[in-house]
Amino acid sequence: MLPLLLGLGALVGGYLVVKNWEEIENWLKDFLPKLQTALKDTGIVDYAAKLFSSVEGNIMRLVHRLYYKENGKWVEKTTVREIDEAEVPAWAKEGLTAKESDVTDRYEKELELTV
Repeated sequence: MLPLLLGLGALVGGYLVVKNWEEIENWLKDFLPKLQTALKDTGIVDYAAKLFSSVEGNIMRLVHRLYYKENGKWVEKTTVREIDEAEVPAWAKEGLTAKESDVTDRYEKELELTV
């Protein structure tokens, strides 16, 4: 079980500045299914995930937060991607402010995926 948990830890977490929007889409479409499989493989059934976004200056920040229960305690893992706002499509920028907001539903609908 420990190797699987270490693999899950490697899959989740991290911070990266990306160069274009396509990298964000590719990351989400690759990362989310792998994460869900890893959770199932480790036997973790109590979990939730959300996407949050904000903009500061000309940088948009997309944050994936995963919450899961391990050994009776809740754990939070955060993965962050930042991108120049000029690369972000209008639908993803709509309504963004410096205050982080939940964009889970919007991304699930637009990108046809499950967070």
